Amino acid sequence: EYDTLAQLSHPNVVQVYEFGVDAGTAYYTMELVHGCHPGSGGTLSWREVCSLLVQLGEPLALLHSRRLVHRDLSPRNVFVRADGVAKLIDFGALASMAARQRPVGTPSCMAPEVFRREQLDGRVDIFGLGALAYFALTGAQAYPTRALAELPQSWHVLPAAPSTLVPGVPPALDALLMSMLSVEKHGRPFQIA
Repeated sequence: EYDTLAQLSHPNVVQVYEFGVDAGTAYYTMELVHGCHPGSGGTLSWREVCSLLVQLGEPLALLHSRRLVHRDLSPRNVFVRADGVAKLIDFGALASMAARQRPVGTPSCMAPEVFRREQLDGRVDIFGLGALAYFALTGAQAYPTRALAELPQSWHVLPAAPSTLVPGVPPALDALLMSMLSVEKHGRPFQIA
């Protein structure tokens, strides 16, 4: 995790400073980020959500270009500073795109292919980013569940379009978020490199 973060110099990724070992336990120091998780202080406007999508899309594109996926894009793994700058944190679930690993992450933001232990690509993070943005905009989880075992059942119910929960959401943002939340990865917007 430290090595990857040390190589990812991006204004929307938490910065790491040094790595060490103390009494046999590895640690690293990082930037102290003051802010709050998206949606924790109430819903964000659609304009703020669009800004969040752009800010987090950039470091994700960088990760994906290195054939890596974050795998745990959720509100608790993002801080938004008072000036509106979003910082992606917690890369503990980072995986290679070729990986077929045990499912880890926040259940309500987990893409079906992670749960099913399928080969991963950047669409995993597109799903998580869509779930994060949906929550930040509406205050509701697109696929509300707290346990991995409940995920397959939750995917049978299509989430409500954000505009039905929040007045004034532009149709283009509605369509984008709904496509990002597609249970079928081929329905999500993504260009495979």
